[in-house]
Amino acid sequence: MYYFILNPSSQSFGSRSVWSRLSEKLNAQGIDYKVFATRFPGHGKEIARTVTMTDPEATVIAIGGDGTIHDILCGLTNLSTITFGVIPSGSGNDFARGMHISSDPDRAIRAVLAPKRYTRMDLGVLKDRPGERFGVSSGIGFDAAICHEALNSPIKDFLNSINLGNLTYAAICLKQIILYEPCAMTIEADGNRHFEIPRAYFAAVMNQKYEGGGVKMIPDAKPNDGLLNLIVVGDVTKSKICCFLPMAFFGKHIHLKGLHFIKCTDVKITAGRTCAVHLDGESGGMHDTLHIGLETEKLRVITG
Repeated sequence: MYYFILNPSSQSFGSRSVWSRLSEKLNAQGIDYKVFATRFPGHGKEIARTVTMTDPEATVIAIGGDGTIHDILCGLTNLSTITFGVIPSGSGNDFARGMHISSDPDRAIRAVLAPKRYTRMDLGVLKDRPGERFGVSSGIGFDAAICHEALNSPIKDFLNSINLGNLTYAAICLKQIILYEPCAMTIEADGNRHFEIPRAYFAAVMNQKYEGGGVKMIPDAKPNDGLLNLIVVGDVTKSKICCFLPMAFFGKHIHLKGLHFIKCTDVKITAGRTCAVHLDGESGGMHDTLHIGLETEKLRVITG
């Protein structure tokens, strides 16, 4: 059985257009399905939990952006027996980009209705906050501060409606570069690697290559290799941060001084002050620690 979870406000109502085309195909082919529209933050999580507890072999399809996907991922149960798919209709679509899911709605619809390729992907989990997962990335510091401000930006919906949503992040990023003050961070990876960064701008734990609407943060990250990819940006000047960001869109930043990379399965980040935290670009609140591991079960995702 197909269960479609739709965010009607994604990309300023673009998901409604996608659903209109998809429902025509479902009805024409006589496919059994149920559709649910989210009505409030966290609703996708509730729906996903109910569906997958009731039907442990459900095929759950998200129609929306990275925020909708994140919400649903946090609610899924029976990870090893269900199937997950995405028809992207958000502004960033980093999950779809990293999983090689087509951004073209018609191609994504065809893949969901007639899957040819699956990937057993890892899911990151916050070990000190039960029920919180991520599929793309989680971070603390500068990058999360950008996410927090973007989520409350009054111009984001307008720019999304004309397919210029990434300009929201660019403008906020420039503002944060000027105002953000780095802090000390302590990193403990897999319980046996420990180091300190006196002036860190941010630490991001990546499950996939991209975050922030196409920033190629970890060019060699793989969502199915059983590893987390940590990047810490510290001990750099603001001018170097200005160089880092455009280079990162193309994955050309990895040799810059002041960047630290670690592959691990468990990482604890302790900041010298309370900082913004994000989960797949959604607000994770304000915290001074972030402890991340991997779910024991992998999730089967339709990728083509």
